[in-house]
Amino acid sequence: MMSRNLNFLHIAALLVSASYGIGFLFGSGELALRLGMAGSIYAMATATGMVFLALFSRRLWSSGMQIWDVFGRAYGAKMKNSVALLSLIWMAGVLAAQIHGSVAILKLAGLPAGLSYALSLTLLLAACSLNLRLASKLFSLCLVASNLALLYALSNVDGLHLYVEAVPLFMQDVHLARPYELFVTMVAIVFLVITGADYQQFVIAARRPIDAILGCLLAAGFLFLTGFLPAAAVLAARQAGMLNGLADAKQVIPFLLMQFTGRAGTGVSIGLLLVLLSAALGSGAAIIRAMTAALASTISTKRQVPHSLLMLIITLAGAIVAARGQAIIDTMVAVNIVYIASIAVLFIALQRGIVMLPQAAQFIMGAGFVTSLGLYFAGWIGFFAGRVELLSLLSGLISSAAVLVVIGLTRFKRLSQMTIPIPTGPIVRLQLGSDARQEDGPHITKDGTKNLESQTG
Repeated sequence: MMSRNLNFLHIAALLVSASYGIGFLFGSGELALRLGMAGSIYAMATATGMVFLALFSRRLWSSGMQIWDVFGRAYGAKMKNSVALLSLIWMAGVLAAQIHGSVAILKLAGLPAGLSYALSLTLLLAACSLNLRLASKLFSLCLVASNLALLYALSNVDGLHLYVEAVPLFMQDVHLARPYELFVTMVAIVFLVITGADYQQFVIAARRPIDAILGCLLAAGFLFLTGFLPAAAVLAARQAGMLNGLADAKQVIPFLLMQFTGRAGTGVSIGLLLVLLSAALGSGAAIIRAMTAALASTISTKRQVPHSLLMLIITLAGAIVAARGQAIIDTMVAVNIVYIASIAVLFIALQRGIVMLPQAAQFIMGAGFVTSLGLYFAGWIGFFAGRVELLSLLSGLISSAAVLVVIGLTRFKRLSQMTIPIPTGPIVRLQLGSDARQEDGPHITKDGTKNLESQTG
């Protein structure tokens, strides 16, 4: 049973730390070069997701179950493991973002691209061996230092007015983004914040429901206030003519910070790069460890697989995702879409009180996964021109829904009564009508429909 001792300040800090990483910082800066202040869309989507998470926090806290536990309760251990494995997909996108960030820093330091990738992966694996508690504090301080440096940069070029006017500038620049791009980004990030186990764990660990709610709202407020900072710094630096010579859009945040700190000497610039690199490596190492633990828990073999081997496999998987060469935020959104397209139909069905046999649920989830992943790779190899995230999302959802409808005609009934909270909930109570036998535990009725008759303690 997870310890429940976090107050709202702890929860807010943990939620922010889970959101505000190198992908957030560098990705927003990179996007600002193209979309202006609307480059903060990732930050605004994350803050919006926190507000929705606050709305569901009381029920989530009461249930004490993360997303894969909900599926496991309804469909068994196999489905629980499947959802846990699918969670590794979106985590791989976050890991790839950290790899993008560390490679950008190393390239800015003068290393060639190939060596930057190799050294980045090596340092990530080395960072995984550090003491987790000490390392997390160190890397959090590095991110704080980075934000303070951005504020310093803004003040030095008289750019604070851009930050103060961020909201109207955001509304003014949002037309620069394509409508489907905004839609996909909002859906991918908001849904992930609500259903992501790394966010849910902090809500569940709250001392009281009110702590969970206030923690989510406080985190949303903080992300809203600081989310415009990277874009504002980029716009101010561009207006001041300080981005001449920028070779890679992913490097824009460390590049502009070096322009400011370079006045204080080469040693200060090198120190800043080390701070940023430490933040990227720390975030990446934390993700690798979380992914390793999730993967190890789903592997059912008599002989235990060494964690070092799992870490190596996961790191290489993140490197492969990063190798596609997308923008940092696009990298995360694209794999988020695969995860969402795989589980969304089943998740919504559970909220509507619809359940089916575990094998049928596997088919439904598999249809969305195969379709969405296939389109992800099709976009990678250039089979489709332009971005395919919206097509991947809609096609995956339609595939899952189609299988649900077909199976619904033959293999399951709409339940007359069921309670499962969003995004997780207590043990469900299913009633198939007066003809069904009433007894504790799951059983199969004469017509082959699964009946779960239980209740929370």
